[in-house]
Amino acid sequence: MYAEGTMTREEFRKARREQTLKEQNTMRKRILIFCLTLIVMFCMGVVFGTLLARAEETEAEQMHKYYTNIQIRKGDTLWSIADEYMDDEHYKNRQEYILEVMRMNHMTDSRLTAGKRLIVPYYAEKPR
Repeated sequence: MYAEGTMTREEFRKARREQTLKEQNTMRKRILIFCLTLIVMFCMGVVFGTLLARAEETEAEQMHKYYTNIQIRKGDTLWSIADEYMDDEHYKNRQEYILEVMRMNHMTDSRLTAGKRLIVPYYAEKPR
């Protein structure tokens, strides 16, 4: 009844199951390779990003905080002193610097008296 070369229903189901399993295995391998590629790329990005960050850090000059004692001259204000000694990289604005100077010198207001001395902070590689 069946012609030679034709499959029985069970043989057909078995062949179809094997083909489906092969296709699933192939798809799993592709997904695994894709995921591994993403992981490797991420790791390389982290490594190179870290190396670049370290290279930038070593190029930056080492700045140290120092304090100096200055004599107030006629016409000096905390703003003019901030202009001379303040470092924009270490203070957000002049007001922050002025508040630090006032705190260090136990000042209650911003009035200065010529001839008096004032301690002011500054940043430099080497002391002035």
